[in-house]
Amino acid sequence: MFKKIVIVLVLVASVVAIYFAMQKQEPKEVKVKKFLESGDPYIPFSLKTLKGGTINTRNLKGKVLFINFWATWCAPCKEEMPSMQALYNDLNKKYPDQFEMLAVNIDTQDVPLSVQMYALDLKLKFPILLDTNGTIKTKYNTTGVPETYIVDKKGKIFKTYIGAVDWNKQKYHKLIESLFK
Repeated sequence: MFKKIVIVLVLVASVVAIYFAMQKQEPKEVKVKKFLESGDPYIPFSLKTLKGGTINTRNLKGKVLFINFWATWCAPCKEEMPSMQALYNDLNKKYPDQFEMLAVNIDTQDVPLSVQMYALDLKLKFPILLDTNGTIKTKYNTTGVPETYIVDKKGKIFKTYIGAVDWNKQKYHKLIESLFK
C-alpha cells in the first residue's frame, strides 16, 4: 500500500513539473538604463525641500551642481555629511551664485520628521530634497547610498562617486573648483 502511494505521488509530481515546464515562457529582454557617467547630461528634476519649498534643477542652469543621494539609515552617509557641510560652506562662500549642493534624501518612512531630526543633529545647512517615492533615484539608476554626482556648468556629469567621500580633502575642493574657471 505504501509503495502505491509513493508511486502515485511521484507520478503526480512529474505531471505537475511537466505542466509548469511547458508553461514557462522565454524571459523578456529588458533594457537596463546605464549608470550615468562622466560626459553624460545630468537628468533635471524637481523635488520638495525639507523646508517646504520646491527646487527645480532647470532653474540652476549654469551652476556647478553637487547632487548627493543619501538616507538617514545609512551609516556611511552620516560619516560623509559633516565633510559635505564643510565643502558647502567653503564653495558657497567663494562662489555663491555659481554653486549648489543638493542632498537628495531617499527615505520612505517617517519623512520629513526623521530627516529634520537628522539635519538638526548634524547642523546641515545645504538644501535637502525629499525623494520619498524614489522617482529621482530611479531616473539616476543609483546603485545605493551615498552616491554623488558633480555636474559642470554646461549640465554634464563631471564625476560620479559611489560610497562615502571625505569632501574635506583638498583634492576634492580643487577638483570642483576647477569647474568654476
